[in-house]
Amino acid sequence: MPTYIRRDSLLLLAFIMLLALCLRGPVVGIAPLIERIEHDLSLSSSASGLLTTLPLLSFAFFAPVATWLARRWQIETALLIGAVCILIGMTLRSLGILPSLYLGVFLIGAGIAVGNVLLPILLKRDFAQHIIQLTALYVLMMNVGGALMTGTAMPIALFSEQHLSALGQSWSLSLASQMLLVLVPVVLWFWLPKPESSSSPAPATAPHINLWRSPLAWLITLFIALDSVINYIVNAWLPTIYIDQGIAPVTAGIYHSYVQVGGALPGLLLPFLQRVLKSNRQLSVAACACTLAGLFGIAEFSAWAAYWSLLFGFGITLGFVIGIALISLRTDSIKQAAALSGMAQLVGYTLAAMGPVAMGALHDWLGQWQTGLYALIALCVIWSVLGWYASKEA
Repeated sequence: MPTYIRRDSLLLLAFIMLLALCLRGPVVGIAPLIERIEHDLSLSSSASGLLTTLPLLSFAFFAPVATWLARRWQIETALLIGAVCILIGMTLRSLGILPSLYLGVFLIGAGIAVGNVLLPILLKRDFAQHIIQLTALYVLMMNVGGALMTGTAMPIALFSEQHLSALGQSWSLSLASQMLLVLVPVVLWFWLPKPESSSSPAPATAPHINLWRSPLAWLITLFIALDSVINYIVNAWLPTIYIDQGIAPVTAGIYHSYVQVGGALPGLLLPFLQRVLKSNRQLSVAACACTLAGLFGIAEFSAWAAYWSLLFGFGITLGFVIGIALISLRTDSIKQAAALSGMAQLVGYTLAAMGPVAMGALHDWLGQWQTGLYALIALCVIWSVLGWYASKEA
């Protein structure tokens, strides 16, 4: 492990947190604009569902590539490549034409995949004594970034429509504005200390364990996978669900941002939660219960939509924090953690990629959202069982 002076450690930690700001927003920040995109480009619900499905497929495809990049160069360099890929994808997505829109969201997913896999490994490498706390903090930053992009997407689109219509479609200008957040960690990267190449994870020297045959690895992987499935379905369609329930578009976008606000709470409340709930097993049960209650409220009591968004965001993010922390806590080396992280991303996002399109197709078929929401509630029950066993003795 490299030795950093305090300033260098703070710079590295700042880079991790600023990059975490950009690992959710570029995917969920498009959701409030889906109806405008559908109208301008004449897309069905299934076709627009690809806008959130393609990044998830990209997450799965590029998860193994992320570990290869870290071996080929260094973790920090691999993360820069990922951030630049996000920027290129966001540029293409903002051009306002369908082919570049789809290509852009796929490249965004490729860049985010690198961060998803390697940021937890960077925490294990350089901040091993504070894994749970810093995992909660970087997930908090992910939700802050998501809240910023979802909460400002529709207001910026409306402003563009009224004052900048000559520059292009309102939704494309709104998406272009989100690039500013990604520029910050890219600039900061050039100030980072660059460790020797030996400080990167050295897979060749760690003991070999076939995680694909490990029951524990599969429990953790499927726990993270169902978290992703539920999370990305809801984030893809929640504004549209609220609009169909009679909520104004701008208000629906704001309520959608409350999911990210609720997701910030586990990071803020983790010390208190750890005192009240003594184990990761109890935390996982609490996460699943809050998520299930939030989904039921969204389905049945839309008058309280803001509160259900907060509750859902709290539960689904607490589950994500637990899952990511288990990757580090239940592995013995950086190599094992990298392998389990890659496995979880590959399986999890492959399954999650099917969700938004399936939800959109179900809506096109039935003309209502209730059936899909109750299917998610059923998945929550399965998710809770996986969490119970994955968190055993953790």
